Amino acid sequence: MAGLTALRVLVKAGVDAQIIEARDRIGGRVFTVHDPRVPHPIELGAEFLHGSADEAVQIVNEAKLVAYEIAGQRWRTRGKKLIRLDDYWKRLHQVMRHLPTVGRDRSFADFLGHSPGGPRAGDARTLARAFVEGFHAAELELISAKALSNGGSPSEEEPEEQRIMRISDGYDAVPLWLSRDVEQRIFTGNVVETIAWEPNSVELTVRRSESTGTAKVRARAVIVTAPLGVLLASPEEVGAIRFTPPLGVLDEARSHLAMGFVTRIVVLFDERWWTGKLGSAPKDASLDSLSFLHGESRDFPIWWTLHPAHLPMMVGWQGGPRAMSLAGLPHDEIEALAITSLAKNLGVSRQRVASHMKASWMHDWQEDPYSRGAYSYPRVGGGDAAKRLAASIRGTVWLAGEAADAEGRNGTVHGAIGSGRRAARSVLRIFTPSSAQR
Repeated sequence: MAGLTALRVLVKAGVDAQIIEARDRIGGRVFTVHDPRVPHPIELGAEFLHGSADEAVQIVNEAKLVAYEIAGQRWRTRGKKLIRLDDYWKRLHQVMRHLPTVGRDRSFADFLGHSPGGPRAGDARTLARAFVEGFHAAELELISAKALSNGGSPSEEEPEEQRIMRISDGYDAVPLWLSRDVEQRIFTGNVVETIAWEPNSVELTVRRSESTGTAKVRARAVIVTAPLGVLLASPEEVGAIRFTPPLGVLDEARSHLAMGFVTRIVVLFDERWWTGKLGSAPKDASLDSLSFLHGESRDFPIWWTLHPAHLPMMVGWQGGPRAMSLAGLPHDEIEALAITSLAKNLGVSRQRVASHMKASWMHDWQEDPYSRGAYSYPRVGGGDAAKRLAASIRGTVWLAGEAADAEGRNGTVHGAIGSGRRAARSVLRIFTPSSAQR
């Protein structure tokens, strides 16, 4: 997304630019599947527009796409019972409002250890722990508490930042719109192995994804929009990029940024069976408007439906350290764990869930050599790391993507778009000063 955005800005300003993409498709961690069995896009990567998401919403409007808000009900598993969670953001705010904004930084785990919110906020701290592991895909012992205080969780005073929207046509409509009229400048299936650079000159060693031969590509400058997991990979690993000479900023990033891990599975059922009678739900309660389910299962504690679309589908989600332990497992094993988890979360038998299941889809982002994780988060002391990662390197190399968004919107598509636009405009200030504001 950062690369496509940068390409459009540069080409519009008259710069000769192209994209060299390792995958055989565009979009990166936006990965939408269109299956004839399902009258709705299946999102295996980015799915939601979180908060105001200005850059992404602007593209949605320009492309005349339909983005709809997800309202519905949140439910929660407590023991063997289901209860409504109508005050989810209010409960989170009980804890997150105490996040430090000044002074010494510390991990979120350390922050929780001091019982923010007091003795009556124990349950809110449980929700906050699950939120940071799930939404931020982070290890609590690593993620910066101070960085989370800057937009890490929407407050009650920011209702627009609590908004969650989905694109009805599928998220892949966004990269398709960005690529219009510049398709001939996008070369997929080409893996960049080495970037040799000196001021005002770069040489890329590129290998076709299904070939052992390589080619050289020379240019005045390069914007690298690979995910953080790829940038920090060891040179001998598949998909890694070797910089010659090495980029010192990546050594700093290794200490101050981390790649989060997520495992998700999209499940198709024969009917919306969870709207029927469930012994775990309150008497006369209906889950017809269920949007999010916050469960207690170990493997997939979070589930959501496609509400308000009335479709027999659910998405299971696990973020943080447990997601890493699921990486590399065969699809059928992940599917089996998901069935067991959903059954536990809803308080029904595993057989009942399995009897309604028709198909499932997933993508292993941890094992994907061109991703190596889901999205980034700042470690303790890393609140400004993204801004430093985004800085021009001798007017020749730029790094962009959600991990290098100078505004700290890591893990978001709009952060990636904003980062790509910022990098391209920085290039223009050097290439064509008169075009810097376009």
